[in-house]
Amino acid sequence: MNNNVLITLGVPVYNGENSIDETLSSIYRALNRVNSANEFEVLISDNCSTDNTEKLIRRRQELGFKISYYRNDINVGYDKNIDEVVERSKGKYVWFIGCGEILEETAILRLYEKLKSNVQYSNILLDFDIYDEVKGKIVNDSVLDFKGEITLKGKNDFRYIKYGPAVSSNIVNRNKWMEVNDLDLRVDGWCHIERILSLIALDDDSISLLISSPFFTLVREKDGWWTNPSTCLLHNLILHLYVIESMLEKGFSKDVIYKLKSKQARAVLISAILQSKAVGFKININVINDLFFLFWKDYFFWICVIPTLIMPNTLSFIPRAISKLVRMIHKSIK
Repeated sequence: MNNNVLITLGVPVYNGENSIDETLSSIYRALNRVNSANEFEVLISDNCSTDNTEKLIRRRQELGFKISYYRNDINVGYDKNIDEVVERSKGKYVWFIGCGEILEETAILRLYEKLKSNVQYSNILLDFDIYDEVKGKIVNDSVLDFKGEITLKGKNDFRYIKYGPAVSSNIVNRNKWMEVNDLDLRVDGWCHIERILSLIALDDDSISLLISSPFFTLVREKDGWWTNPSTCLLHNLILHLYVIESMLEKGFSKDVIYKLKSKQARAVLISAILQSKAVGFKININVINDLFFLFWKDYFFWICVIPTLIMPNTLSFIPRAISKLVRMIHKSIK
């Protein structure tokens, strides 16, 4: 690790020719606002793209953009490529930036002001907004439900969630990540969350920083993974819940695990079922078994989840309308 580099801006990418240019442009616009740009590193880990991703990045390098570019000889999968971003980085902290995300112009400057202190954070969670390409507008202008910033101390301090399912909302302490990157993963595709939970659990006095006000825009593409029935929102939510279940093995308290799992169930599960049905997802025995294993003791599962699962798609507008109304009421109260 290079002691002069404070933050590595790490971009894991696979076949990103349609969005890599825009993402890199936003990164360099943000870097131009910082006087100490030499304390930042832009690193790309290309997971053996088969399109023009490499050509576009090489063109940027020829134009004078400082980019550390690595290309894997084979596609090593999402999780290994995330690990390789950290392994190849030089920074004290690593910010994972998904190909397609657009950084706010002041994002790096704001971040620099927070992280140049002597506080040793285990991880940082960033706010963001969401742009929907189908609707052609921002559909969520702030994901975090608080204002300002919050510091959470100790591995069991989960007054707010400490990690973001969106990979780009996470910044990690490189040294702490390297202490846990050889641990086995519970599920595929959630490396950024499992590793963050593991590094938080390393130290009873770990410190997580949560910062509101969007740092980037997440672009929800027209043909994203959530539109594929085999990898839709419900499937990924179930995997996320299995990650939460594994927290007991890492030393987290049962109360924290129950709180996180219940929050995910009540806040997200019904919505995930409805959105999955909208893209043609059909309930199967594996999904039933997974949900039964996770929630069979929970009254919410029997009263709300099972009826929504078996409800005909033609009637799914009813719970969608109720869910939308609840969100509106909740937002107005806040």
